[in-house]
Amino acid sequence: MNIQYMIRKIHEPGKALAIGILLSISGAVFAQSQQELKGRVVNSEGTPVVGAVVNVAEESRIALTDKDGYFNLKKVGQDDEICVSSLGYKNAQEKVTSFDGSFVIKLEDDTDEYEHLIAVPFGEKKRKLLTDARSVVTGKELQKHPVTILQNAFTSTLNGVETYEWSSEPGWSESFTFIRGIRTMNKSARSPLIIVDNVERDLSFLDAFPIENVTILKDAAATALYGMRGANGVIMVTTKRGEAGKTKIDFTQEVGFNTLSNTMEVQNAYNMALTRNQVRYLSGMEPMYSQEQIDNYKFVAEGGKFADDDIRKYQYFDTHWADLLYRDAAPQYRTNLQISGGNNTARYYVSFSYLRQEGMWNTEGTEMNEGYSTQHVLNRWNLRSNIDINVSKNFNISLDLGGRIDNINQPTEGVFALTTFGVIEANPMAPSHNPDGSIYSSTTANNPLRYLGGSGLEKNRRRNLYSTLNTKYNLGSLLPGLGVFATVSFDAYETFESTQTHQINSWNYDFDNLKAQTLDDFTYTRYTTYAALSNPSANQRGYSYNINLYGGLSYNNHFGKHGIDAKLFSRFYRNEEAGSDYSSQQSASSNRYLSYNLAATYDYNNRYIASFNFSRMGCDNFSEDDRWGSFWGASAGWNISEEDFMKNADFVNQLKLRASYGVTGQSHTGSGRYPYQSTYAQGTGYGFGYNATYINGFYERLAGNPNNKWEISKMLNVGLDWDLWNKKIYGSVDIFKEWRSKILVTRSTVPETVLGVSMAQDSYGKAESKGFEVILGHRNRIGDFKYFIEGQLTYNTNKVTEMDETTPNEPWLAQTGHRIYDNTSVAELYEQAQTGTNRVGGWNIYQFVKWADDASLVATSHQDAIDHPEKYPYNSFSNGKQPLGTAVFKDLNGDRQIDSNDMYPASYTIIPEIIPTFNFGFEYKGFDARMIVNAYLNRSVFLSPAISFSGWSNMGTKEVVNAWGYYNDDPADPRNINATYPRPVYNGFNAIDSDRGTGSYQNDIWVRNGNYWSIRNIEVGYSLPKQLIAKLNMTKCRFYFSAYNIATFSDLPDDVDPEKPMSYCWWYPKTRTFTFGLNIGF
Repeated sequence: MNIQYMIRKIHEPGKALAIGILLSISGAVFAQSQQELKGRVVNSEGTPVVGAVVNVAEESRIALTDKDGYFNLKKVGQDDEICVSSLGYKNAQEKVTSFDGSFVIKLEDDTDEYEHLIAVPFGEKKRKLLTDARSVVTGKELQKHPVTILQNAFTSTLNGVETYEWSSEPGWSESFTFIRGIRTMNKSARSPLIIVDNVERDLSFLDAFPIENVTILKDAAATALYGMRGANGVIMVTTKRGEAGKTKIDFTQEVGFNTLSNTMEVQNAYNMALTRNQVRYLSGMEPMYSQEQIDNYKFVAEGGKFADDDIRKYQYFDTHWADLLYRDAAPQYRTNLQISGGNNTARYYVSFSYLRQEGMWNTEGTEMNEGYSTQHVLNRWNLRSNIDINVSKNFNISLDLGGRIDNINQPTEGVFALTTFGVIEANPMAPSHNPDGSIYSSTTANNPLRYLGGSGLEKNRRRNLYSTLNTKYNLGSLLPGLGVFATVSFDAYETFESTQTHQINSWNYDFDNLKAQTLDDFTYTRYTTYAALSNPSANQRGYSYNINLYGGLSYNNHFGKHGIDAKLFSRFYRNEEAGSDYSSQQSASSNRYLSYNLAATYDYNNRYIASFNFSRMGCDNFSEDDRWGSFWGASAGWNISEEDFMKNADFVNQLKLRASYGVTGQSHTGSGRYPYQSTYAQGTGYGFGYNATYINGFYERLAGNPNNKWEISKMLNVGLDWDLWNKKIYGSVDIFKEWRSKILVTRSTVPETVLGVSMAQDSYGKAESKGFEVILGHRNRIGDFKYFIEGQLTYNTNKVTEMDETTPNEPWLAQTGHRIYDNTSVAELYEQAQTGTNRVGGWNIYQFVKWADDASLVATSHQDAIDHPEKYPYNSFSNGKQPLGTAVFKDLNGDRQIDSNDMYPASYTIIPEIIPTFNFGFEYKGFDARMIVNAYLNRSVFLSPAISFSGWSNMGTKEVVNAWGYYNDDPADPRNINATYPRPVYNGFNAIDSDRGTGSYQNDIWVRNGNYWSIRNIEVGYSLPKQLIAKLNMTKCRFYFSAYNIATFSDLPDDVDPEKPMSYCWWYPKTRTFTFGLNIGF
């Protein structure tokens, strides 16, 4: 008689009781099967391991070993497996064998980090067998930087990488990234390739939390496998994966805020009155303000207030528009949860993050309307999950899923108008409110409150979805070491936008009417009229998707002292995108690549290494006869530390010499699809019939060019790595030279148009670049005090070697032989978005000699300057009337005339050639701190002449006091002799040295030294003792404070950000970030 039969025979009312009794019995039996496990953890020599984490497999309950290596772990079953982990040892997992205290787990040493597997293109390799040039940063290190754009942390953590932070705007996802500097004249072909888990995709969907490490592949030997996509280097991201054993839970919560890093403002009302009068005087005009008015402006600028019955209360103001546009601090929140674990059959890793970043706009304006806010707000959700399953002993499958959703709310009023017309070009003498309390707004004072309160809503939603399926099968039964693998991935990206318009009432009045005696004497004018918030107008702005496919054979085996690791595979990549015209897909385009690849490495006894990579890649963007190219890279390494003669040098942990050479390509040249074919556009037309009915036609807009090809990069790299006394002294040095050819350029020897058809660019240019990277570090421990000091140095430079240019008037005007320059205008560099291009500046400039200080020395014509060599060279922009206080430039060619022939390549670009970085920190009894300081050297920036006095609004910033003539027009006054800026002009800009239209502003008055030092990142933390938190099954509990972009030091004006000095206007301002965080682990 079995138990089920007994239950069936029991009367219904007694069934519940019987079941309860049986469950109690089974629970008691289960409880008896669970006991307290007493054991010990030792190393391979039998020495106790202190502080090791012990837990039941796939559970979070933990115990720590004591000073003798013993542990007690409750509720352990007889069939459970015990997991142990400790720093410096390999993880161990063993089944329980006894509960009598004799259970011992022995840990294997894991002190040789050079035996660890490191990610390489499409595989892994022991660190000591690497022969390429690379820089690596861990995700843990990146988490210490409270940035919303991952790339912004690269420059201070990755040697050989330069980044340029374009904007701090919430939701902004772009930063310029360069590997080994500027290496091509083509502005559209400078970005590196980004690979995430061996799949080509962008970084925007990732934050730092799910990242295991980021590796920068810098030489051609490493990037050759990416064929015509690898010439600019590769950013290779490896994400975290689950491990068998303990279920790990990691939770992070950060609360912080952003503040402005640059707050340059216009002068106050009093100083503005003085400045305008003085500039008008210099321009031969009558003063604008009387002494009485100036006295009144001084009174209000110094904080004085007129009585309510004094009409001057409504005539004189000192409005700080920046205070009305910006708030002191904007909150930022970040939450992350990571869960990982599994067993030998299946493992998983999941990361979920939420980020909320609010904008710097003043809440007085953004919260003006009931029911909605016009604040700039980013809400971002990131998800990443990696699953690995061993289907059988030989078959492994993994599925990676990820995505990001950005919801961005912002005012419909553009950032340009808000920052420029709302602050920098807004008259401080105007009021913010009318006498009746209504909003004041006018063409000369576009009130930020009106901009923000009267703005509508623009909502953008960006959605990224990513998926990857990997399979591996071990064919070792056929041939030891043989395997087959395949990967397929699909990524999708969509952007949706909805817009709602709105407006508020605003007026202005003639506050400068000095005849007014009462409020009734003022005349009011409506400026804007109320309009209710409209219904949303939604549209899909664009979408794209990527498909990656690759698969092939792998072989990894050792024969005694010989080791071979090889892969033979093919890869297909397709990118399909549609622009703004989603419905008709008229702007749809596609990029398709197919390659056949070989990667092979041979090593002898871990001592001598040779690697070879080859890719035969084709792209259908190019003509049928010229779609395929062969790319290869070879490298060799000598592990000197593995030689027999080094065995007695115990202090040498690693000493390795490396060398590589390879050929790679760059097919993203900005020329679009099928550049070898002519492009046609709708236009012209024909008239038919008696009424000459006009019919639209098509015309050839751009001639095709079969010589529009991918760029070719040939690079040589030599490197040395060392590690002495277990990181007491460690570092590396790499020296490289690159020869770049087939660069898409405009050939000046070819006509711009032929029969009205524009000629396409030609893959004719050549350039060379060279440089070095050095890392030198020291780590040590003195008792409980651990510290480290690390320095990095990056240097690179370049020159154009071929442009097919006509012989210039002067040898220095040739691009060939000089640095790569874009000659970018101020507007292109700072005012306009750089979508699809990386414009970096670099200018031929007029060279300043002195300020004109003697009217008798001003040449009235070119001939006058020739006839009178004692006079200043004739300035071709002067029209024979060069005022005192304007620039006298250097006459380079000696023709006694200043014109474009005197512009010399004496500047750098905004991307530095030299970057020194210093990283130092310590740990002591739970406390930790570190600081990163770096510098951008050998760089130039372009200041707009409006940074002194704006001829558009006739307003000066605080810098105008450094302009010639600000105090007087005496040329002998030391303040004029040593002036920083030229003589200002009312209602315009000085044609001699400050005009955009003629280009005379392209001189070393405005093109300035852009070098700066930066305290980039500081983090201070405290971790609770492990013995304390282990009682709560916690493995860590750390509180910390982190700050980013803390301070900069340069020769530029104090109120500008030296990285992007014009970010105080035209664009969203740069910010500093401060966060307080809590990190808990179970």
